[in-house]
Amino acid sequence: MDQAQPEQAQPGQDASAQQQAPSSGGTRVLTAFGESPEQIRTELHKAFARFEETVRQEQEHWLAAPSEGRWSPAQVTEHVAIVNESVARIVNLLLSDKPLRDMPAESGQTQGGKRVAPAGLEPGAGQPWAELQARWQASVSLLDEAVARLGEADLSRRYGHPFLGQIDARDWARMATYHTRHHRRQLTEGQSETRSPA
Repeated sequence: MDQAQPEQAQPGQDASAQQQAPSSGGTRVLTAFGESPEQIRTELHKAFARFEETVRQEQEHWLAAPSEGRWSPAQVTEHVAIVNESVARIVNLLLSDKPLRDMPAESGQTQGGKRVAPAGLEPGAGQPWAELQARWQASVSLLDEAVARLGEADLSRRYGHPFLGQIDARDWARMATYHTRHHRRQLTEGQSETRSPA
């Protein structure tokens, strides 16, 4: 099934305003999250800061899913932390001289038109922020340390993403920014859904 590609963000446009996810063959759109290694890292820092600000606003509803079949803010945050850890490992691998196994990426799954988190990236039942905060902060630091070395990247080295195919270290870092912004929007939408009058 073909997905419409999101428009490239114009200079000064907030890339988080894009509504559709990059899809296979659409990695060009990821440049909205930074061209140079320095810009990529700056965009990631902004995404993390905004996400954490939203997390603080969600404490009243932290363990409550906004509706049937959706994740609670606690679960969304745990998922983003898990993905941060995974992306950090992949970026570090791509920045290394370790051989890359020639294996195709597993195709991503969708359900009801929405992407499904691959096995291993799903959250648990939900933890209080006091328990999850250390893991969140460690995942941010781990990914930031990897992204700080993007200037060393050999862009011919690629690793498979379930929806984007084979992408390089810079695109993996850009994808982490997109992913964090996407789930921040999910939290914000949940806020309005949870707090709207009956």
